[in-house]
Amino acid sequence: MKADPLTDRRRSSLFLTDCACVTVPPDQNLAMPYDNHATTPRLRADSAWALTSRVHAAMGAHVSSAPRTKGNFTLRLILVLFCLVAASASAFAESATFTFMKRVPAAELTQMLNAERQSFLASQHPGDGYVLPDVSTAANDVDLYAVRYESHVPEQDGKTIWATGLLALPVLPDQAKLPLISYQHGTVYGKYEVPSYAFVPSNPSDYPHYDGAYETRYMTGLFAGNGYALIAADYFGMGGDAADPEAYFVKASTQRASEDLYLAAVKFLESKNITPTDLFIGGWSQGGLNTTGLLERLETDGIPVTAAFTASAPSDPYAALSGLTFYPRPGVDAPWVNTILALAVFAYESYDGPADLARNALDPAVYDDMKAIYTRSYHGQEGLKAIMQRLGDRPLLDYLQPQLRDPVAFASSDFGKLLARNETYRQSFKAPLRMYYGSADEVVKPMIGQLAAIYQAILIGNLVDQSANQVSAIEVKGGTHRLTFVTAAAAAKAWIDGLRHQ
Repeated sequence: MKADPLTDRRRSSLFLTDCACVTVPPDQNLAMPYDNHATTPRLRADSAWALTSRVHAAMGAHVSSAPRTKGNFTLRLILVLFCLVAASASAFAESATFTFMKRVPAAELTQMLNAERQSFLASQHPGDGYVLPDVSTAANDVDLYAVRYESHVPEQDGKTIWATGLLALPVLPDQAKLPLISYQHGTVYGKYEVPSYAFVPSNPSDYPHYDGAYETRYMTGLFAGNGYALIAADYFGMGGDAADPEAYFVKASTQRASEDLYLAAVKFLESKNITPTDLFIGGWSQGGLNTTGLLERLETDGIPVTAAFTASAPSDPYAALSGLTFYPRPGVDAPWVNTILALAVFAYESYDGPADLARNALDPAVYDDMKAIYTRSYHGQEGLKAIMQRLGDRPLLDYLQPQLRDPVAFASSDFGKLLARNETYRQSFKAPLRMYYGSADEVVKPMIGQLAAIYQAILIGNLVDQSANQVSAIEVKGGTHRLTFVTAAAAAKAWIDGLRHQ
């Protein structure tokens, strides 16, 4: 198995080195200066200067007690500086801050699981056979932390990026051992409709976010309100990292965003003497795609996952988008699926290239509006509404350049190849995975929702005996895109409760 240097670097400890050139006397300390206002160690801006001073002091103590030979000091100085650079890189790779936001009472969380759920589902029209799950309740208060952590962009040679997310900790008499769940959110319009902003009333943009971030509040009430620690990444280019381009459908970067948040959260929990007993992961829509991507990454890195679930997961972006484009369902497909096309093509252009990917893929008549959707340069809800009205009921096929309006040509295009490359299901998963799909889903076709389970069955090669298949496709009868989410989350919670180690 090929080693991942980014993962290895994150797992390293501050200044842990086997290099013989650095031998620090017992009475010397190379500890970095920290910001005492942060809830976890954060390197101050003057860290490099302070570290250099400490190394000089340690070197002086060491060299004064060591035998001196001609050239020894110069050589040792060079070697120490070399190790200093390596140690500094490790230290900064470990950087993360957890800032306490507020405590949410159990009664308020229960209201989010009830009254807010009603508002979230008010526009939904269930298909035949749909049964809405009972209202859930929260049993405990929850402490919320905004997280800012260092990560790297695999598609851009490991470029450093600062990502953000949320940690929700249950308030319990005994927190020594807690199950941990990582939630991956779905597609959003605004850059602040993300976990780290889900519980705050305002954001720096002119696009309101609170209603659009409901899924995070629902998951927090459902899980953190019932004894689980919950983490949720905003993803690259979202939330506190809104100045960067969004990594929509960008597999490796999204894997990094979620895994690095997990690694940072584990260290933070350890600092509070909390031991995670299990790791569960789950996600909805785009977050379902990201969940199977994260499962692939974690299992590749040898991090055990107890179980995973998805709701309406487009595990193959190419199959999902080309299916909506070349085989639309009149009267069924959501009118906003064009935003998926916009976010994907410009994200791939930003992270993978080539620089003219979007111009080569999109019809010139829609290019500017599609770019505005991706960059969020439309100035609030009214601006987005004006774009959607301008685009009207244009078929998704007509958003493409004329030469790409053929399935074979689209598949062989740069855009088509990038969509296919970012699939997250072609592997044998070790952890049990339940994938919920809605029979009336207006965004993710039912067959797409079952794709990963079908692929696993093909790998096994025995349709009669599926005992070795870790992936189960579970139908939500009559479930629309949103109804599938609330149903899947509640059902997955009951399943996961039976798997957790007490």
